[in-house]
Amino acid sequence: MRGSPAPAEDHGLAARPWLAVATVCLGAAMAAIDASIVSVGLPTMQAAFHTTPNDIAWVSLAYLLALTTVVVLAGRLADSMGRSRMYRYGFVVFGIASAGCGFAPALWVLLVSRVAQGVGAAMLQANSVAIVTSSVPASMRGRAIGVQGAAQAVGLSIGPAVGGLLIGAFSWQAIFLVNLPIAALALVVAPYTLPKDARREGGHAPKVDVTSSLLLAASLTLLLLAMRGQGVWYLELAAGLAIGYLFATRQIRVSQPLIHPSVVRVVHVSGGVLLGMLSFSVLYGTFFLLPYYFERVRGLPAVHMGIIVSTIALAMTAVAPLAGTIADRFGNRTVAVAGLVVTAAGSLLMYLWTTNIAFAWTVPALILVGAGAGVFTPPNNSSVMGHSPSEHLGVTGGLLNMGRSIGMTFGNALAAALFSLTPLDPFQGFRNGTLALLVVALATLALQAVLPRETRSGPHGGAPLSIH
Repeated sequence: MRGSPAPAEDHGLAARPWLAVATVCLGAAMAAIDASIVSVGLPTMQAAFHTTPNDIAWVSLAYLLALTTVVVLAGRLADSMGRSRMYRYGFVVFGIASAGCGFAPALWVLLVSRVAQGVGAAMLQANSVAIVTSSVPASMRGRAIGVQGAAQAVGLSIGPAVGGLLIGAFSWQAIFLVNLPIAALALVVAPYTLPKDARREGGHAPKVDVTSSLLLAASLTLLLLAMRGQGVWYLELAAGLAIGYLFATRQIRVSQPLIHPSVVRVVHVSGGVLLGMLSFSVLYGTFFLLPYYFERVRGLPAVHMGIIVSTIALAMTAVAPLAGTIADRFGNRTVAVAGLVVTAAGSLLMYLWTTNIAFAWTVPALILVGAGAGVFTPPNNSSVMGHSPSEHLGVTGGLLNMGRSIGMTFGNALAAALFSLTPLDPFQGFRNGTLALLVVALATLALQAVLPRETRSGPHGGAPLSIH
């Protein structure tokens, strides 16, 4: 079924929509906290396991690879099995995996548990936006997605601080075990707050093309590894692109594709996923560069640097729900463009920093970068989900989260590569990186400008424009 919008009314609204959104926010915040909390524990874990920095880096990489490669498959299964059911299973997997991480006696056990955590996070993230979309009326979709985005921003912003406190008070194991009460709470409330899944006719297990799943996982793994720029990255890039091409051609041929062509043919879906990927590239490239500027160029203590950098996430948290509400009233495109303009302005101000600029003048740039992401993301996600064919909401949500993960990796890799061009001059490396991020921000704005305007039938429905 191509070209049908996905208003919430098509799926049966949750009995109490905002309680469903709150439950989704628990999963969003938990996964986001886990993504950022681990970074502060890596040195401690390296010492505990008597290993090398390269080996301990896989604690973060294993989670990211699992999340990125499984998230679309999780969305596909949820479309068949039921999104609320898959979301509850995600809490179970994530909770058990967190316990495995917290009690891991060896590094290999920790890495296996981190892969399982990534799978659980994929089950949650693939369905979070889809459940929000199917739980609230279309007229409140932007605001609800904004609240969900704010929960993610809160998780990202408090993760390092919470991690530092837990490690200081207990041990590195606590940064994983803290997930257990959150998962338990969510499992208790989810059956009463999430919308009921429609019963599948026939009772048969959903059909999934295993070959497509393996091809997508292999392609994404190779591409993410290539983005690190280490070793034979060019061979990893070539192989990843080649396997990606095989995956794409297979989706056209098979009867039960992992990603149905009707999804990616909708220009507001494929275009929105690409825009989201580029937006997160700017955001996470900025997160990579800032510690080097504040610590190596300005000599700022780590604790003070952390407080300043946190203004990005705080700005995102503050504006995301408001941006969603405004988008519900005035349309997604206008608000999304405004967000990208604000992001580009913040990136420009960062590029203009000097080696002795007053710290009071650095904060406005960071607020603009964070606020821009907070303003852009809710309307962009709302547009993508609103134009998705209704039977493929899970896959579409998976594509959004896959794009975000790729954007995070690409932004880090791009910033790291350009910063490393001048290892003896960290300030010039910072300028190299911020210039590249400014170019990406402007390119994202240009792509948003050429994306066709939404054809709205009613307050927020859409008649998707397909690519033929």
